[in-house]
Amino acid sequence: MSRLQNIEMWLNAVWGDGRLDLIKPLFTHRAQAAGIMDGLNLGPKEFLEFVPAFRAHLRNMNISILRSVESDDWVWTLLKIDGIGVANCAAVSATGQLAMRFEGDQVAEAYNSFDAISIFEQLGLLPPETVALCLSGETLA
Repeated sequence: MSRLQNIEMWLNAVWGDGRLDLIKPLFTHRAQAAGIMDGLNLGPKEFLEFVPAFRAHLRNMNISILRSVESDDWVWTLLKIDGIGVANCAAVSATGQLAMRFEGDQVAEAYNSFDAISIFEQLGLLPPETVALCLSGETLA
């Protein structure tokens, strides 16, 4: 399986279908993923809890790779996430980027950047135009 196929499997089988059994084989035992939440690095064990927590908010998730670049042992992808909000049944769509360094067929490190604010706005968990509100000095408390 190519590195890009490994990433596609990670995105759609693990995140989309909830196949938690595929997490450990994809990562080296010391792998860490950064960027999902400020100050939080996730290893395979933490993903076993994080993936179900995210999936509890979004169903019928499909993740498409819009662009990808491979260089040596690194793969960078531009992604589009589509799904349906569990609580509000709203269509949800957002983009993100993922950079993964591989050791053989396994991920050794990953860096994530997703439009989480947009996702949570569409799920009804944050007010519409959250970024604009914050830029204008409004507080969300």
